Amino acid sequence: MDGPALSGWERRLLEEIESDLRQDTRLDRKLSTMGAKPPSRVRGVLHAAGRRMSAGVLLTALVMSVICISIGVRTPTTAVLTALGVVWAASVAAAAAATVLLRRRTARRDRGEPGAAPPAEPDERRERRDRRERRPWDQPEA
Repeated sequence: MDGPALSGWERRLLEEIESDLRQDTRLDRKLSTMGAKPPSRVRGVLHAAGRRMSAGVLLTALVMSVICISIGVRTPTTAVLTALGVVWAASVAAAAAATVLLRRRTARRDRGEPGAAPPAEPDERRERRDRRERRPWDQPEA
């Protein structure tokens, strides 16, 4: 430890605090189970899918699936099921196309290409960055 040693009074206070913390079994359990979790294949696949498709596309697919399934269960004829399949595919394709266009526009703006939307003001970027929550494990080690 750098700096001067703790006085007797400070050591006693520290021992009291440590003994109080040791008696808290819930805190002890949380602290003992903290740490890096082994990588999961399922988690890796979900992260890869999230990088490729936006949340909007996934949400559109989910909502349209629920709607199409609920209609298909009520009237299970071939014509209705075919129409529902076409509507579902079209809505997911439209959401994916909108995502691609928005990503391209954002990338063009970030590169500073002519005809792209003007970038956000530096103050706005700083405010957005400050609003994001910084977790202790996101901080680089010193």
